Amino acid sequence: MKSLTKAVLAAGALLVAMPQAAVAQDQYPLKGAEWIEVTGISLEDGGGLQYANWLAGEWRKRMDYAVSQGWIESYEIWSNTHARQGEPDMWLLTRFDDFESNEEFEARNKQMRAFMQRNIQQLQAESGDRAKYRTVLGDVLIKRLVWRD
Repeated sequence: MKSLTKAVLAAGALLVAMPQAAVAQDQYPLKGAEWIEVTGISLEDGGGLQYANWLAGEWRKRMDYAVSQGWIESYEIWSNTHARQGEPDMWLLTRFDDFESNEEFEARNKQMRAFMQRNIQQLQAESGDRAKYRTVLGDVLIKRLVWRD
């Protein structure tokens, strides 16, 4: 009788433990860590210095402000040393954890315009002026993954 009781208790313990073991095995081994937006930039011949000066001035000021507000984690500029035909000359990377809501997006844009002391028309005109020496080839939104340990 003791053997039967032990067997029933052991079987019951296994039944309780099995769903937990199944759940542990049902996790993806990677999890998301941060979002990274990558913008590919193509520069016109002779436009590199002009664009670098804009990045070092207006763009850096804007990005440093976004970091100080906690809107983004960090930003980077990467150069494509041996760019082939059709590839970007540089990439602008922006790292952030979460997407903002539509309302937050509008509020951040308004706050950024106030900080930069520009209105929408001025910002659009300035962007158009940069088109003389740079072309935005496109954006990629990627998610960095880390091990689920």
